[in-house]
Amino acid sequence: VGMLVDYLYPRGVRGFGGPVPAGKVTEYPKGGEPKHFLDGQFWLANLDPADKRAGGTGGGSGLIALWHKCPHLGCTVPWRKEFVLEATDGQPGWYRCPCHGSTYTKAGVRVFGPAPRSMDTMKIEVDGSGNIVVQTGIRTLGGADNPQRGIKPPGLPA
Repeated sequence: VGMLVDYLYPRGVRGFGGPVPAGKVTEYPKGGEPKHFLDGQFWLANLDPADKRAGGTGGGSGLIALWHKCPHLGCTVPWRKEFVLEATDGQPGWYRCPCHGSTYTKAGVRVFGPAPRSMDTMKIEVDGSGNIVVQTGIRTLGGADNPQRGIKPPGLPA
């Protein structure tokens, strides 16, 4: 039994389900475009609390990692910097699911569509040198508190 458990125990998980390197904190300007990591299946952004538009950060600040899967049916959700959601302030820049139109703010908060909740977030770790690692196996269900989940490590552009 011990040999079977040893054989089946996962080792050296890389990519989705394990730790994924995401660069340095200095590479993420405050309020900049989210960066997509296909191997880890997430978006990473440095939220700007001054982004008060409807599709903005909801007052959130710091780094946030969003799982790129829609909570509705699991379609990959792209960041669409040109997209404008009708009935809002007319400002572009939203996550928009191509399957059924669920739409999310820059902090991943659901504002439209059939998705049952906001985009899920992933745990972010930053070492003393400013290297970012996203723990893709540690996810939290998305919610209205997504903007408050941002982390503010030393060296993050202000």
